[in-house]
Amino acid sequence: MSKELSNLQLVALSKVIKGENSALTAGSHEVDFIVKLHVKGEIKKGADVEYTPTAEIPLLPTMALMLEKMGFMREKAISLLIEAMKEAISEDIASKDVVESRTKDIEEAMSHVLRITAALPKKTKSGATTAKVVMNILE
Repeated sequence: MSKELSNLQLVALSKVIKGENSALTAGSHEVDFIVKLHVKGEIKKGADVEYTPTAEIPLLPTMALMLEKMGFMREKAISLLIEAMKEAISEDIASKDVVESRTKDIEEAMSHVLRITAALPKKTKSGATTAKVVMNILE
């Protein structure tokens, strides 16, 4: 007889076994077992939060749309993009320190970035879930 687990029970189990897959080798593994567990503890779920989905913006389509809208400035924009991308790749510009050392007025540059990101639509993501749960296998 199969019994469905509630969402709360599934969350509790996922939190207690999180990270336990490191002992598996690469490949497909067959499983078929029954286990009786006692799971006890507390789960806290934070409120959902709004965020600006900057990491979800597709770079290439966004650049194509921007260039399409540039009109007579398109060739200059292409030239500047190529130059900036080559510099970013060759100097591995990923840290804030490198950007700050290369930008004459970091506050002004960041204000432009913040103005752009502030204009983007917001999304909602699920609040953080924390669990203090222990699991015991029952005989």
